[in-house]
Amino acid sequence: MKRARIKKNVVSLSRALVLGLLTLGLVAAPHGAQAARKKPTAQKQQKEQAEGVVNINSASGEQLELLPGIGPSKSRAIVRYRERRKFKATHELIRVKGIGRKTFRRLRPYLTVKGPTTLAARPAKRKDK
Repeated sequence: MKRARIKKNVVSLSRALVLGLLTLGLVAAPHGAQAARKKPTAQKQQKEQAEGVVNINSASGEQLELLPGIGPSKSRAIVRYRERRKFKATHELIRVKGIGRKTFRRLRPYLTVKGPTTLAARPAKRKDK
């Protein structure tokens, strides 16, 4: 019984030590762990932005439907919401019924509150699930 408890404590202490050394940069992380933590490259972000954006304050219902995951009912809800109150920032889209944080994260690269709507076609589906 005591050996199992001691072994468990040693394992958890060694994990804590490794994590501490990783955060300090004194030990290299395994190759897969580094690849998983990489941020999207600027080129990938530009590619997503190059497809166009939708101004949620001025876009028509049809233009809003070009956004991934937005159909006729959600586009009507967006239009109804902005008739009462203009969006000051894109994150305010979460206030619209039917649009949560997950949907907003998927839409964020395509949203703006300034400038014209430039999205001409529905973006291709992403495979990063």
